[in-house]
Amino acid sequence: MKDLTKVEETILLSIFRMEEDAYGVSIKRQIRKVTGRDYLYSTLYTALDQLTRKDYIKKYWGDPSPRRGGKRKLFFRLTRNGLNALEDAFRKHQSVWSGISKDSFRKGYSK
Repeated sequence: MKDLTKVEETILLSIFRMEEDAYGVSIKRQIRKVTGRDYLYSTLYTALDQLTRKDYIKKYWGDPSPRRGGKRKLFFRLTRNGLNALEDAFRKHQSVWSGISKDSFRKGYSK
């Protein structure tokens, strides 16, 4: 399995966290809340299209909403492949960071 990019990983994790409430605006808000970064919608939707093509997520339309003038929201959810990709990324991160603690950074290094 090919490694996820940081953007892909961040988006997949956001969708994973939100479960059934993952749509463009909510994903963007979740990313900002967790990372402090504010993705452009063009960046977000380009990545969502890529993740759909890779079969990591599926898109589906919600019900029309009177609050939105009868428009429907486009929702996203993880596929089994997407969940496997996240699990693989998690294992790799654990392996890379193994043996490193918060205290490790306090030791630092001098130039």
